[in-house]
Amino acid sequence: MLLFGIVLIALAAAAIVAANRRVAQRHALIGASTSEVADLEVEQQALVDLGTVGGFRRVAAVVGYAHPAEEGLLRSPQTGTECVWWRRVVRTPYSDDGGSRLLLEESSGRRFVLVEETGNIGVDPQDTVAVQPEKVAEVHAFDPAEGGIVREEWVLRPGTGLYVHGEVHDRDGTLVIARPEVGDFVISTRDPTALREDSLLLQRRWAWGGAVSGVAGLGLIVAALLT
Repeated sequence: MLLFGIVLIALAAAAIVAANRRVAQRHALIGASTSEVADLEVEQQALVDLGTVGGFRRVAAVVGYAHPAEEGLLRSPQTGTECVWWRRVVRTPYSDDGGSRLLLEESSGRRFVLVEETGNIGVDPQDTVAVQPEKVAEVHAFDPAEGGIVREEWVLRPGTGLYVHGEVHDRDGTLVIARPEVGDFVISTRDPTALREDSLLLQRRWAWGGAVSGVAGLGLIVAALLT
C-alpha cells in the first residue's frame, strides 16, 4: 500500500510538470503575433548592413502555404504520396486498455518552403511532428515476429495552409524557421486560436489527473502508516 501511494505521488508530480509545460506553450503561442516575411527580411538586412552576417535570430510565427524546396517534391515511403513532409509509424494494435507498442517512427527532415503573401521562408522540420497532418494510410498487417501490426502514414501536401512558430535564423544566408534552442517549435495545419484551446484543454486534464493521483497517493500513504 505504501509503495502504491509513493507511485501515485510520483505520477501526480509528473502530471503537474506536464500541465505547467502546456501553460508555457500556450503563453508562447498567445504572445507571438504572426510576422510577415518581408518584415523579417528588413530586420535581417539591417543586421547585414551593420556587418553581422548569419547572426539573425528571432522567435516568430508565420502563416502561409507549404511548397517544395528547389530539390522538388518528396514521396512518402509507404504510399508514394507527393508531399513536402511525411511521417511513418509502425506499431502494435491498440489493446483493450487503449495502449500500443511503438515499433518504428520516422519522418522526413528535408527543408520545405512556406509561401507567405510578402515572401517565402524556409522551414526546417527536424525534431518536430506536424500537428494534424493529413493521414493517408492505416494498414493492418501480420508480422511473424510481432504478430498483428499497424502501419500508418501522414503527409503535408504542397499547398497545405500552415502555421509555423519557431526561431527564424539566417545561418545559411537565407531565412529559415526552425526549432529554437529554448521553447516550442510548432508546424500546424490548425490556426493558433485552435492550438491555444487544445493546449488549455490538455493542461486542465493533466492538472486534474495530477490532483486526483496526489490525493489518492497521500491517502494510501497515510493509511499504510496508520496500520
